[in-house]
Amino acid sequence: MKRKDTIIRPSTSHDLQSVRAHYGPIDNLGDPFCQPAITKKPRLDWLIIAEIGGQYAGFLYWHIGEKPFFAPEVAKFGHIRELQVLKKFQEQGVGRKLNENALVRLRNLGVTDVFLSTSETNDVAKHLYERVGFRQFRKQIQYRFAFS
Repeated sequence: MKRKDTIIRPSTSHDLQSVRAHYGPIDNLGDPFCQPAITKKPRLDWLIIAEIGGQYAGFLYWHIGEKPFFAPEVAKFGHIRELQVLKKFQEQGVGRKLNENALVRLRNLGVTDVFLSTSETNDVAKHLYERVGFRQFRKQIQYRFAFS
């Protein structure tokens, strides 16, 4: 398939089956940027789907919030929760197109800043995000205590 065959579109309830088969269930539990009490079920208006040649190729899921604890000067923000592309469609620009489409949608919704996170060792994701225009603004340290 050619890159030009990639379509990014809003999701429908029928897309959740493809997303679950590819990634697992989507919810907002455990997200430090989110209020899980109001977003336990996936919101279809926060989910976009990539297709190539009519086949499901991946998704991007975000949420919108106000004044995150780590940047309280930001009135309205978007947080890209997850971006996933099926292996057979990787390296075809699908992730970039999902990112760019999400940024346009979030800006049109009045979002002023968009946040996301990735592992420090995920060079492919870091390259993608920086190419789209994201810049690192902080690092987080994770600790572990193991009972022997």
